Amino acid sequence: MPRKGASEKKKSSARLLKEQQVDKLAKEISKYPVVALFSLTGLPARYLQRAKSKLRGQAEFRIAKSAVLERALKKAKLDVLLESKKGPCGIILSSTDPFKLFKELKRSRGQAYAKPGQISPTDIVIPAGETQFPAGPVLSEFKQAGLDVKIVGGKIHISKDKTLVKKGEAISDGAAKILQKLDIKPFDIGVELATAYRDGTLYASDVLDVDEKAYLDRLVKAFLDARALSVEVAYPTKDNVKLLITKAHRNARALAIESGFPEKEVLDQILAKAAAHAKAIESKIGG
Repeated sequence: MPRKGASEKKKSSARLLKEQQVDKLAKEISKYPVVALFSLTGLPARYLQRAKSKLRGQAEFRIAKSAVLERALKKAKLDVLLESKKGPCGIILSSTDPFKLFKELKRSRGQAYAKPGQISPTDIVIPAGETQFPAGPVLSEFKQAGLDVKIVGGKIHISKDKTLVKKGEAISDGAAKILQKLDIKPFDIGVELATAYRDGTLYASDVLDVDEKAYLDRLVKAFLDARALSVEVAYPTKDNVKLLITKAHRNARALAIESGFPEKEVLDQILAKAAAHAKAIESKIGG
């Protein structure tokens, strides 16, 4: 009986501790306007630390057991974030705009060598060119991997590009060794946001991953197209009024010259046009 009582007491203490952790985390979550979920799967500790350093003063990182995290999010009425949860996750608490947060995290990411068994995120291509390796055992390894190689100037030379691993394929032990020898790091490693929440809106990672240059180029093109259309239909705005006046002036000059209207600004051109016509008639009469 004493043993059973001690066991129940221990379980009760554990439950109490878990409840305290849930309450504490839920209160912290409620203090921030932006709450983001990030994956811990395959995330090395040094890259998590790098992200923390990068966002010091802008964001707080919290990691807890899945059960505690899920209950805390539900208690803070943010269980909608759990819809994108896959595997172990952590949360980021911040007042920073989600797009800026994603951008800063992306900057903190780094490249990593491939490990056997990992699934390739893209086609991994070995480019043609000279390597740093002299003729030796490595030559056989390259040939076994399917590389077209030869010796040039005492060093191994890859004759043409070779797709070593296709996107979605598992990386073999041999391929991982070749990639490491050639210092090719195909994996982008770091804190990766799954979803961010702000003011009742959920932002998925593909929405947050904005190509700023491409987006700005599209905005500029949209503005130029809209301005061109407004000029074409003569719709006056503060952005096109100078262009409209210039266009009207140009059209008025052309009309005056075409109709022979004697206006001082175009009189020289009207006379030049008349002289040209007269000369053409004279040449025909003379003929």
